[in-house]
Amino acid sequence: LAQAILAQAQNQQGIFPHHSSNRLASRRLTPAVMGQSECKGLSTSDATTDTVKVNVGGTLLADAAGAAQTSPKHPAAEEQLRCQKEEVKEKQLRQECEEEERRRQEAEEQQRLERKRAEEQLRLEHQRAAEANVREEQRLREEAELAECEAAERVAAEEATRRAEDERKHAAEEQARKEAQEKVDVFLKAKGFKTMSMPRTSCFTASYPLHVAVQENNAGLVSALLLSGADKKVKNSTGKTPLEAAEKLNKKGSHAAVMAALG
Repeated sequence: LAQAILAQAQNQQGIFPHHSSNRLASRRLTPAVMGQSECKGLSTSDATTDTVKVNVGGTLLADAAGAAQTSPKHPAAEEQLRCQKEEVKEKQLRQECEEEERRRQEAEEQQRLERKRAEEQLRLEHQRAAEANVREEQRLREEAELAECEAAERVAAEEATRRAEDERKHAAEEQARKEAQEKVDVFLKAKGFKTMSMPRTSCFTASYPLHVAVQENNAGLVSALLLSGADKKVKNSTGKTPLEAAEKLNKKGSHAAVMAALG
């Protein structure tokens, strides 16, 4: 009975019996067994015997409990407990490391995504800027081409206008020369001149058609002669040019128109 009680106490406290404790238990159990054999020889029970039995049982229980309390723990159990604690710590540390690694990877992924977004934004900005530059260059090129076309058209129009004006002037001049030549021919024939460059002589005097037109104060005829090719620097027999002859004849602006034509 004592061994069973001792074993139960040891199992509850996690104590494994050694050979020395077994020998002690056997020594302590010997008087109890003897007491039990002696008690069995009594024909009647008394209080003293019952008390001895109870005391013997109580002593066994106390000895077993004391042995259980004073018996040292098994080293293997301590080692197992220590290993379990280390495993728990290692597991916690591993979990913390994994969590830290996960957070680091998430942070790196977030940074990568942010860099990617920033790069994409920068690429789009560059693309928009390039497209804007292309559009601006296209606009400037079109404006330059339009301005060049307009300038060419303006120059062409001005040239056409100038040619038309020149043609008109040339036609007017031709018409004026034709009319002037007709007038000069009539004048030369009427005044006895063979040509405009040959003088007419009379009484040792010589005069040219232009000098005669000046004497007649005919500004239109002077202009017709000049237009037909008369020389306004030619001198008459008195050594005067047509302009000098007009200045001599001019009285209070009487020959102003002739002088203007000769000027």
